[in-house]
Amino acid sequence: MDKGLLGREDVLSIARGIEFMGPECWLTSGAALVLFGVRENTRDVDLVCTKELADRLEAEGYPFRRDGLDNTRIFSINEYVEVLEDWETEEVVEIEGLRSASLLSIRKQKEALGREKDLRDIALIDGFIREKEGKL
Repeated sequence: MDKGLLGREDVLSIARGIEFMGPECWLTSGAALVLFGVRENTRDVDLVCTKELADRLEAEGYPFRRDGLDNTRIFSINEYVEVLEDWETEEVVEIEGLRSASLLSIRKQKEALGREKDLRDIALIDGFIREKEGKL
């Protein structure tokens, strides 16, 4: 796997290979949007974890930096995976056997960030939801 764009199978392979995936850790952002079918690909796999799991990751020596806004930890697991400590997630659902922030939770997270790339993802999410509702 080269460090380019990750498709659905890449995201599944990477996420399923993370030893600490479980009740304290879930997908979010681009990787989750790929699994939901909102986007075709992503550049990385972002995860959210509880403070307790973040404490364990730090104790195990995973490198991290502090977020400039709220001082939470952001762990670099490998070249593809970052884990964000305690990032606001309203709802966690299961997709492809993996825990993930719901589409509406991701939309809310991206709205709070408000970057250009997040606004593009919000438009994709809104279009995806409208299309799904139209097919019901």
